[in-house]
Amino acid sequence: MNLKPLHALAGAAVLAMAATSANAAVTFIGYGTDLGEGETLITDFEGGPTLAEVLLAQPGFTLSGDAELFTGSITGLTAAPAFSADTRDTTQYLSLTDADQVAVLTTPGVSALSFYVGSLDSYNSFTFQLADGTSQVVTGAMLAALPGMAANGSQTGFTSNGRLTFSFDSAITQATFQSGGAALEISDITAVTLVPEPATWAMMILGFGGVGGLLRQRRAGLLAA
Repeated sequence: MNLKPLHALAGAAVLAMAATSANAAVTFIGYGTDLGEGETLITDFEGGPTLAEVLLAQPGFTLSGDAELFTGSITGLTAAPAFSADTRDTTQYLSLTDADQVAVLTTPGVSALSFYVGSLDSYNSFTFQLADGTSQVVTGAMLAALPGMAANGSQTGFTSNGRLTFSFDSAITQATFQSGGAALEISDITAVTLVPEPATWAMMILGFGGVGGLLRQRRAGLLAA
């Protein structure tokens, strides 16, 4: 898998890995709390107490697993993601506090998936299932090789707290978050939804035209009656 930058941003970087059938583009913006161009909020992890009860802002997405929801930090267990050297997320966030926990986000197929990560560690991992039937795993250790990133578990560091964005050659249909240890924190998740291909738009237009024709025929029949 080859990782390359989506575009030049402060904190964005490149990682070259052994090539496989897929290419990935990754950006990281330290303390990047703003949504990127075209991104839509999927969840900020309000609701609960289980992942299945977390509020999802868009249709077609589901969230499952046994990861936990926290507000604030608990020494030795979890730390709220840092938004600057001296500010943290004060709302509810997702936390995987041991190696056995997982959180799984299924999507209707998105061109890019973005989330705010807190205190990234080398043993954290993100597994993406793609529409072409392949899967890609990105670990914290791999991300640490990017200039401007670190996976040292720093709870306040600019290089380990920020927004990660992933895209691949194929649409992302599922993302699995795992920690490998204590802990992995995610503040929110956003996505760039797919735009229908031109052929799909043509089919939709023809479909609308067909519906319009049927309505006109029906109206004409009612008038004749």
